[in-house]
Amino acid sequence: MTIEHGSYSVTLDGKVLSVTLSGMFNEFATTTVCQKIKNQVDSLNKENFGILLNCATYEGSTREAHKISNLFLLWLNKQTCSARAIIYSQKLYFDIVKNEQPALFELLNRKEFYDLTEAKAWLASQL
Repeated sequence: MTIEHGSYSVTLDGKVLSVTLSGMFNEFATTTVCQKIKNQVDSLNKENFGILLNCATYEGSTREAHKISNLFLLWLNKQTCSARAIIYSQKLYFDIVKNEQPALFELLNRKEFYDLTEAKAWLASQL
């Protein structure tokens, strides 16, 4: 039996894919989130889009979950994502993700924020 740890939402509004991660993630929840994101990206039929990744209440991931995310990001980096805005509540979480998921930083047009409103405004200016 697989039990997901971590809560999430994945929604598409126009050209903005909003992903919210909350809590501590294991490989099962991470796999589900990645599949939901892939489904939304595929539905765009290669149109440009932006990602608003809200990690304000994210608390971390297991090593296995980080590996799954990094592999998924390698795929995502080859898609038509033109900008990523990433929101963290604490620099510590950002530093951990930076070390565990280097593929996150291969996209040049990305910016990290501590404020959701600023992140949304920047992302809108990029699309």
